[in-house]
This record gives sequence, structure tokens and C-alpha cells, in this order.
Amino acid sequence: MKIILYFGITKIFIMKNILLTLILLITTDSLAQKPKTPVKVTSTALATFENLKAEIITEGGKQKLAILLDNAGKKETIILKEITKNDKAQQPTNFKIKSFTIADVKLYHFSYTENILTETKLKKENALITSNEIWELSTTKLKIFGNIQTVSQINEIQFLDKNKTASQTIDKTRKEGFEFTLTKDFEIHLSTKTQINKYKFNPVTRRYDPKK
Repeated sequence: MKIILYFGITKIFIMKNILLTLILLITTDSLAQKPKTPVKVTSTALATFENLKAEIITEGGKQKLAILLDNAGKKETIILKEITKNDKAQQPTNFKIKSFTIADVKLYHFSYTENILTETKLKKENALITSNEIWELSTTKLKIFGNIQTVSQINEIQFLDKNKTASQTIDKTRKEGFEFTLTKDFEIHLSTKTQINKYKFNPVTRRYDPKK
């Protein structure tokens, strides 16, 4: 009786092992045949125009704002700026690309904005940074003119006494730099409330020089 019981237990143990092995094989085969989830590719393109594309690229572990050129399959990259740690969260927006021809030279006008928000307990400042750049991409591939203007909307709490028992809220606007205008004659005007500086394209140097 003991021998028969021993063999019976052994037989049951072997059958359990076989059953577990079959389950593992079926599970492994099922996982191997399960289709892989496709990886989503997101585009960082900000604007496209003719054979140009404005994108945020990663190069050397750093994010950069760039123009990608495609000339009949020959691709080139023009770096406009590096996105630093301070403004990395505020990506360039409202990117616009335009072209114009003056003195038989084709030029490109790039413009974009950035919002930088700075906030403390007593002060909130929202800075709108507007960049305008003129590039010659046919031969030199150089920026021939650039301008940056910052307009900040400031909301600030000011105390009226030394003990800080009374306060007032002040809203003000601060402007830094010149306002950029590209005229219909393709002159560049940089202006403030009190002055205006005019620049005219020089076909010899292919630069914008102060207009005399």
C-alpha cells in the first residue's frame, strides 16, 4: 500500500510540472505574437515656406531654433539661436517666414515671439519678446540684420508705509529696444516714441546700412 501511494503522489507531481510547462509555453508564444505598439513621432515644425522649415532641433544635447533648407535634395541647417535653460519652457511661437527681392537679391524675413513669465509674491511680470531677422540664404547664408524688442506687462504691489500695513497695486508697461518695421520699399525702420532710425539695403555689401 505504501509503494502504491508513493507512485501515485509522484505521478501527480510529474503531471503538475508538465501542466505548468505547457502554460508557460502558451503564454510565451502569445506574448511573442502580440503586435508591437507603434512609436508616435511628433513634429517640432514651427513654420514652413517654400523650401524652408523652421524647427526646434536637438544638437549636442541642447535645443536650438533652426531653419532647415532643402535645395534639390541638398539639406542644410541654419541655427538662429540656442534655447537656454532660462527660456527652455517658453518655446518660440508665432513663427513667420516671408521673402522679398531687392536689387535682384532675394532675402528672407523671419519673425517670432517668446513669452517669459517671472512671478514673486509682490510682482508679476509677463515679457513678450519679439525677434525680427533678415537673412541672405542664396550665397552667404548670413543674417544681415536683427532686432529684438521686449514689452513687459508688470503687476506690482507697493507698500505705502514702513510697517507694510497698507499697499497699492500698480500696473505698468515697460518697453525695451526698438519697434521693427519693414516698409513696402523694403527699408527697415527702428522706432521708439522719441526717435526713428532708418536703414537701406546696400547691394554691394549685401547689408542694411543706416540711411543717409
